[in-house]
Amino acid sequence: MSKHRLVTLLHDLRLAAGRAALLAFAGSALAGAPDTTLGLGAYHSRLDSSEGVLPVARFVAGEAAGRAAPTNQWHSSVMFQRWSQPLHAHPMSYRASARGFELGLPVKRFSKVGGSHELSYPHVPAIVVTPAAFMPGDARLSSFSDWLVQVSMAAREGETLSATVLHGSPFSYYEISSGDVRFVLAACDAVFSDPTRPGGNPQVAAVTIAGQSYAIFAPAGASWEWRKPTELLLHLPDGSGYFSVAGLPDAHEQTLRDFHAVAYAFPTETHVDWSYDEASSRVRSVYSVRTVAREGRNLSTVMGLYPHHWSSVVVDHPVQYGYDTVRGRIRLITGNSFALERTYSGFVPGWSGLTGVEAKNAVAKLLVSDLATAPRLFDGMGRGTYWVGKGLGAVAQLMSVAEAEGRPEVRDKLLGLLKQQLESWFDGRHSTHFVQDPRLGTFVGVPQEYGSIDAMNDHHFHHGYWIMAAAHVALRDPEWASRQQWGGMVGRVIADIATDERGRADFPFLRNFDVYEGHSWASGDANFDDGNNQESSSEAVNAWAGLVLWGEATNDRRLRDLGIFLYTSEIAAINQYWFDVDGQVFAPDYGTQASMVFGGKYGWNTWWTQEPRQILGINLLPITSASTYLGTSPEYVQGRIDALPGEVRAYKARGMSDGTPADIWQDVIAAYAALGDPDAGLALWNRWGSVEAGETRSHTLYWLSILKEYGPPDFSVTADTPLYAVFRDRSGTRTYLAYNARSNAIRVTFSTGRSFDVPARSLVTIRS
Repeated sequence: MSKHRLVTLLHDLRLAAGRAALLAFAGSALAGAPDTTLGLGAYHSRLDSSEGVLPVARFVAGEAAGRAAPTNQWHSSVMFQRWSQPLHAHPMSYRASARGFELGLPVKRFSKVGGSHELSYPHVPAIVVTPAAFMPGDARLSSFSDWLVQVSMAAREGETLSATVLHGSPFSYYEISSGDVRFVLAACDAVFSDPTRPGGNPQVAAVTIAGQSYAIFAPAGASWEWRKPTELLLHLPDGSGYFSVAGLPDAHEQTLRDFHAVAYAFPTETHVDWSYDEASSRVRSVYSVRTVAREGRNLSTVMGLYPHHWSSVVVDHPVQYGYDTVRGRIRLITGNSFALERTYSGFVPGWSGLTGVEAKNAVAKLLVSDLATAPRLFDGMGRGTYWVGKGLGAVAQLMSVAEAEGRPEVRDKLLGLLKQQLESWFDGRHSTHFVQDPRLGTFVGVPQEYGSIDAMNDHHFHHGYWIMAAAHVALRDPEWASRQQWGGMVGRVIADIATDERGRADFPFLRNFDVYEGHSWASGDANFDDGNNQESSSEAVNAWAGLVLWGEATNDRRLRDLGIFLYTSEIAAINQYWFDVDGQVFAPDYGTQASMVFGGKYGWNTWWTQEPRQILGINLLPITSASTYLGTSPEYVQGRIDALPGEVRAYKARGMSDGTPADIWQDVIAAYAALGDPDAGLALWNRWGSVEAGETRSHTLYWLSILKEYGPPDFSVTADTPLYAVFRDRSGTRTYLAYNARSNAIRVTFSTGRSFDVPARSLVTIRS
């Protein structure tokens, strides 16, 4: 979730009851006629100011000015402010400020206030790079690719200092239109390469500042001048207005030589390619950097691999240097590309029917009441795309339970309810509708919630629920999903967060997803000192799982493969940076979970509360059949469940109880516990206790009961089809599930050798 949720939450709570009633009425009223039709749907091309005001990306230049704005990225603040917020590129941090272009190597800080604690690597400028001949008036995003950005700081026409920075590189690269360059140092503990001294390397200046080492690499023919002990002036030769700066892992002479050898290979483009091999259930991604040699012939650069890269890297690259960062140890390789391979562990859209009579009867009774109250699932704290989306998600899961339990009449009523809600937004003729904005390049729902318009926040969270719900409709009614009917509108919702084409003017490439860090960002404008953030990693996974299902349901293999790439990547990053399952990232004094991940810090809190159940639960919900990844490490699950009672007691001891129910989100917590130990999950759940707003009692009991029958998920087994799942109980018996969304029968083979036929649009479950 994003910062705007904290700002608006209390206001939303106060107005929730009255607004829900008002908007329920308004939602049925006719809005202005939409001006663009798409199949049976329609949308508006103008956003009324009363509906929200999109941020204006006024600080763009060059090729960036002709492309959809890359909101929701680690660098997005550059576009929306005269001077940027800190850019946490790892291992370096940067900031375009009125002083110049700041850079530094962040170091660890740990803070604890009450029950909230944070592990941060804040931006502290060690060096400020600034033109000597002119003073820039602002900073603008002038170019960008998959994990590289160029920031241009200009004065009058023809007076520009441009800085290129990218994830994983200790280098920043600069070009200046004319004149000299001034380097202002925060301090100068030592100078271990002084280009002004006789015998020194005239192309290299290297200093130590606050215990960290930095080097400046100048072109041949440059000269230098110390103006002050903390101010160095670089005189650039005519026609060679370029230089680079690097944060060094140490101050050794050999290190300096190694960095100098690659200092003039200036990156111009970064690119990721991905592919999914259905036969092996493997996802391969290749990360490449294109460079140009500004001096000499070397085109090779260095790339910093994060922990989530090293866990899956194909070739064991030699490593000599590394950095301590907020993401754990980043290790440098020399070269311009590397490849990752990960196993896609699969999921199915829904599970089979219960076999236990007692559990089956209990779910049947709950289905009766949940069906009666299902329309109320859309009456949350708001009537925008988030709260309506949560209702859509809850109804979709409830429908799957009814179908599994052999209740087609309940399924059909819930299917009708889903269609009604989706179509009332997609027809464009109600106060709740969608708008395509051609200036920023986005598809937004009206009314907004949590800054989804004003700050472009949380689109993948919101839209993920809609995509998942639409996919469940498409699996049961393919015609509904055709472009001639409602599929075109779903495609627009998808394109807003998951366009895989680069350079478009209507939507940016993968708006929310950071391909190099391997996870998503929530804030649209990244207006934070600590960088962009993401709270609910599980809601991001929900979006990518929805892409997989929609792609399969509509036979769009390209979209399905994108969804599988995003799903597997996000899960790998979650296990590394939210849960630190293998213990590589968090400091021992921090803890075992981050509920909020920022570019420069981790936090154990939420935007709205320090209550421990919600701190844990916000990275679990919504619970769907695609949530089994949360059980990757049963030991980790058990550890978090064991720690929770003590955390709750400590929270209450601080006198922070705010009227929150004592068992808040107990259903989500129980569902999570069941992934490690199904009996423990059932024991934790109170059938008549608190129900999370996007959940139902029927679905929770069904989830818990199925896991008791199946056992926990078994990630050691794969299949040669995308929609599969495997579970294993204590006796060693496996349950194999495969779903076929296609119009013809298929044969599915699992890596254990188990094989069976799956009819068209059917689920098959085998125990053996």
